[in-house]
Amino acid sequence: MLKNHNHDLVHALSEKNDAAWRYEKEYLKNAEGCEYCQNLWRQLAEDDNKHIELLKEEIKRHIDEERFD
Repeated sequence: MLKNHNHDLVHALSEKNDAAWRYEKEYLKNAEGCEYCQNLWRQLAEDDNKHIELLKEEIKRHIDEERFD
C-alpha cells in the first residue's frame, strides 16, 4: 500500500488528467456556439495540464529518491 502522501499525488494526477480530458474532448465540443465557454474550457484544460506536469515531476522525484512507497 502507498503512503498517504504518495497516494495523494497519484490520486490528484488521475483527477486532473480526467478533468483535462473532459474539458478537451467533451465540454469544448458541448460549448460549440459559445466562444466564452470554449475559451473557459481551454483555459481550464491548460491550467490542469500544467498541474499534471507538476504532479508527474513530483512523483518522478519521489521515485528517483526511492521514496515512492
